[in-house]
Amino acid sequence: MAVKQETLWFGYLEAGEKGGPVVRDVTLGTGSPATFYLFNLNRGAILEYRRDIAEPKLRELTEEEKETIEELRQAFEHARKGFTPREARKPKPLPPTRKKPRVEEDDEAELEDDKEIDLKDEDDDDEPDLDVAAIDDAADD
Repeated sequence: MAVKQETLWFGYLEAGEKGGPVVRDVTLGTGSPATFYLFNLNRGAILEYRRDIAEPKLRELTEEEKETIEELRQAFEHARKGFTPREARKPKPLPPTRKKPRVEEDDEAELEDDKEIDLKDEDDDDEPDLDVAAIDDAADD
C-alpha cells in the first residue's frame, strides 16, 4: 500500500529530544481541527500533536536532511500499515430508523368506533319520571 507522494509532507520538528525528521500524511484525520498526526522518525511512530504547539515548530528539510527522505518514507509506510486513525476508529452512526407506517383500519371498523353511545338507559321509559316539585309540595304538607 504505497501512499501517493502528493499527500505526504516531509519536514523537521524542532522540539528538543522529541523532535526530528517527520512525515505528515494529510489524509490521516484525527477528528479534531485542533490536532493532526505526524510520523516522527526518532520515535518510530505516528503520533497526534496539538496544532497550536507543533505547527510553529515545523520546518522544511535542509539539503542534508533531504538525503533521509527515502528512509523516512519507508519507516512511515511500515508504521502506517499498523495504524488506524482515531477518526476511522469512531463508530459509524446508525442509519436513521424508519418507523413502520401506521396500518389503517378498514372503513367499517372506523364507522363502528365513531358511533355515539346513548347514555340514556332504554329501560328508563318503563319507570315513571319523578316530579321534584310534587315531592317538595308533599314534604311541605
